Amino acid sequence: MVKRALAAGTIALAGAALALSLSTAPAVARVFVGIGVGVPFYAPPPVVVAPPPVYYAPPPVVVAPAPAYVPTYVQQPSASNTYYYCDNPQGYYPTVQSCSSGWRPVAGH
Repeated sequence: MVKRALAAGTIALAGAALALSLSTAPAVARVFVGIGVGVPFYAPPPVVVAPPPVYYAPPPVVVAPAPAYVPTYVQQPSASNTYYYCDNPQGYYPTVQSCSSGWRPVAGH
């Protein structure tokens, strides 16, 4: 009840001040002193709660074994049309893959 009477008095005082400020009286210096009674109303800032960070474990390190590497050497045919013949077993490279007696170079045939 006291709050309503206080609010009504404050509104009446504000209305009177407004009426005086809008009057057609000549412009003279005025001083206005206001006294406010009460608690200011304000809303507290909203509380924002962020979700906790999500941590993922790194993927496991997998080390694959090195493949068994066996080098394969293939003799490329030369540009001079030279072929290689083997006496034991008889035949030309690359039909015969290995030669126990040694390869003989033979000019193109």
